[in-house]
Amino acid sequence: MPLPFYRELYVTSPYMSGDDVSIAQTLLARDDAVDSSLVCDGVFGNDSKEATTAFQTANKLPSTGILDSVSAQMLLDLHSADGFTDSGFTAASMGYLYKVHVPVHTNRSVETYATLFDQDNNVLLKFKTRQHGLRDDGSSEAWPDYGDGDEGLNQFSSSGNTVTGLVEMDLNSPEPNPQVYGPWPVNRVVRGLDGNALLMLPNIRDGILIHTGNWTTEAVDWKPSVDMPNSSGCLHAHPSDVERIYSLLVGLGVEVRENPFSGKDYPYKPQGIAVIELVD
Repeated sequence: MPLPFYRELYVTSPYMSGDDVSIAQTLLARDDAVDSSLVCDGVFGNDSKEATTAFQTANKLPSTGILDSVSAQMLLDLHSADGFTDSGFTAASMGYLYKVHVPVHTNRSVETYATLFDQDNNVLLKFKTRQHGLRDDGSSEAWPDYGDGDEGLNQFSSSGNTVTGLVEMDLNSPEPNPQVYGPWPVNRVVRGLDGNALLMLPNIRDGILIHTGNWTTEAVDWKPSVDMPNSSGCLHAHPSDVERIYSLLVGLGVEVRENPFSGKDYPYKPQGIAVIELVD
């Protein structure tokens, strides 16, 4: 089965349930052939079987009602994109102090420039990011893994590509390992509000940060003209940019919160909002 799926999904007694079912239901609901009444409740019942059958029939697959590996892969290929786009809203309009917009490509080996805005959408900084998780076969080389040009493991999988959608974000004190995360405060993705992030964060995936690292090794003398290495789904940025983001945010009155190391049961009101948007 293609990740994040690890088993075929079909009607059993008792019904199958879990995150894999929730992901399947969310993707099935995006298909025009599936009845709009499908409830994404994480339980694979008769309505999920009917939705799977409708999807298979519409896409000329055997209409078994069983989400097997072929059906699962087609589901991922056709419906992973959430369609969420930035409307141009301001952070202030939603009660936040800053906003980040991150365009991403299907091939996450292609780095992009993100934009940091103040609460009124004044541009503070444009900075390069890499949003690539593990390699698309689920493997990784020794850290830091500079990749092989692949698209990256899909965002529904543990340690896959950065999840798209609308998310809350907050400034946390530095992670304990400056070699891997850099010495500066990090921006933590706390909770998904729309798009794939609404499904995934923070209960299925967690720990997504904007951070940097010391990426120079015996094999690679890293410098800003070189692509950044892959992460486990975080947003990598250049060291000078992460330091600058921290400085700019503090200048806006953003507080550096004591790092709770998770978005689950997050103890603070997030101060930022971000759009992570697929642009191709």
